[in-house]
Amino acid sequence: MAKTMKALMYDKAGRENSSVRQIPYPECGDDEVIIKVMSCSICKGAEHDHDNGKGTDLAKYPVVPGHEFAGYVHEVGKNVTAFKPGDRVTADNTEYCGDCYYCRREESNYCPTFGSLGHNINGGFAEFVRVKKEKVFHIPDHLSFNAAALSEPVACCIHAVDRANVRYGDTVVIFGAGSMAQILAQLFKASNAEKVYMVAGKSSKLDLAAKYGIIPIEMNRNDYSVHENVLLKENPLGVDLIIDATGSTKVISESMKLLKKGGTLLQYAIVHSGEKVEMDPVLMFNNELTYTASFCQSHNFGRAVDALASGIVDGDNLVTGEFPLDDFYKGLDENVKDRNSIKVIIHPNTEE
Repeated sequence: MAKTMKALMYDKAGRENSSVRQIPYPECGDDEVIIKVMSCSICKGAEHDHDNGKGTDLAKYPVVPGHEFAGYVHEVGKNVTAFKPGDRVTADNTEYCGDCYYCRREESNYCPTFGSLGHNINGGFAEFVRVKKEKVFHIPDHLSFNAAALSEPVACCIHAVDRANVRYGDTVVIFGAGSMAQILAQLFKASNAEKVYMVAGKSSKLDLAAKYGIIPIEMNRNDYSVHENVLLKENPLGVDLIIDATGSTKVISESMKLLKKGGTLLQYAIVHSGEKVEMDPVLMFNNELTYTASFCQSHNFGRAVDALASGIVDGDNLVTGEFPLDDFYKGLDENVKDRNSIKVIIHPNTEE
């Protein structure tokens, strides 16, 4: 009888087209590693898009979702020498050609064939996942599997910090308080920035950020001038860098006027398709403002593991819920509907 494993499978986008079921166990190639998944984190945006019928931009169905995971090495191919069964690891979810113009410039996130486990290659919401050997990273014993599973979102946030070019003494404002905003805030706090603010609706998430030295400001969605005046009172010339981690076109448009001359707004969250951002070209020209964005991550997965292992990013405190694989849908609903939910972890396996 063929070997099988339990996995969450989407035959196509939409919850009605998915289930937790038995599927074939992945065959391990000569240059591949099979990981026994202990923790796989829900990426609210990606998993919600798989589930609501929209599908992710990279999705190719049928697919096992889940691109943020960690666990034990279960099996290795004959050409794998750096890993052995029982090693504690996480893995970079990205795949690309390695030979195009962008890949040769170490800008693989621009690769025309860019792919990702959990989107168009089977991912981590399964008992086992197959990964290329060069994508696997050891994790130290003191780093929990829950925290290590956040290496992928931390890597994405490190890419954003790199693109932001923060200078010594800069003031940074992050709009949003979700998992990515929390990670960004902790990374910027460890950067050259002098002050890091978080602006978001009232919730326990603002309280969490404050524990790490982030300055919380409650956002008034009915009257933006309320929180804007708080920021400008403390920073009369404006702020150096604004990060939008909300995906709100209104937040992006309104926040431009909070930048000091020469300031930068970095769009981190995805804006809903079809929505347009209104900007004042005169303001941007006269004040030499920069509008940029950050997508995915590129060659910084090892730095993400280091950031978590060193405590620069506190991964464990971002976890607000944990569920077994059979209860995936309960975990996803909690992450989407509960305003205080940050990161929800799914456990396809448990310690024996």
